[in-house]
Amino acid sequence: MDFSEKEALRYLGFRGKPADADTLALLHGVSAAASACIQPKSIYKEVSLRRVTAEETEIGGIVFHSRKLQAHLKDSDRILVFAATLGANADMLVRRYTAENTAKAAVAQAVLAAMTESYCDEICDRIAAEEGKNGWFLRPRFSPGYADLALSAQRDLFSLLEIPKRIGVTLTDTCLMLPTKSVTAFIGLCKTPSCKTENCANCPDTECAYRKEGIQYEIS
Repeated sequence: MDFSEKEALRYLGFRGKPADADTLALLHGVSAAASACIQPKSIYKEVSLRRVTAEETEIGGIVFHSRKLQAHLKDSDRILVFAATLGANADMLVRRYTAENTAKAAVAQAVLAAMTESYCDEICDRIAAEEGKNGWFLRPRFSPGYADLALSAQRDLFSLLEIPKRIGVTLTDTCLMLPTKSVTAFIGLCKTPSCKTENCANCPDTECAYRKEGIQYEIS
């Protein structure tokens, strides 16, 4: 699977500085092993969208409490619920590396996180291309646990998509996903173009909900 090597290195802490040769060699070896074993799956569907209050949004008949989510969807007239995973083999690879070499395990975590992001972007690009034929634009993904949307919102999002049955991802008692390299999200659709910048540090919109510098990513 294609993924951003730069993004993987960023997860490893190489921000604005080159990685050493040993790290790069380890990254390339781990990425080859990861690409050979992962089993990506995704699912999404459109559900109803209704704004209830400034902090409450009814999605698929379920009310979600989040002012940031409401603001994020302010220009959206439609919404998709989305889930994706790299599969259980990704977790097995990390466990194997953890037993062998902690540095290799850390690189595996970074590579698989970057692969998860890349896979989600790939699926969303496909959706955007299809929706774009009818003049619709996708908003960036917004996940439970981000900003003021409680992680417990995972339970309701899971029920909307039947995620365990459809792609084999389950929730722990604390609402963490297994396999861990999995993503759930709400995706708004609007009639005006959405953010297209790939470098948040250079973007003038410092209030953007999806500014990547200094925030927690949606990938577990």
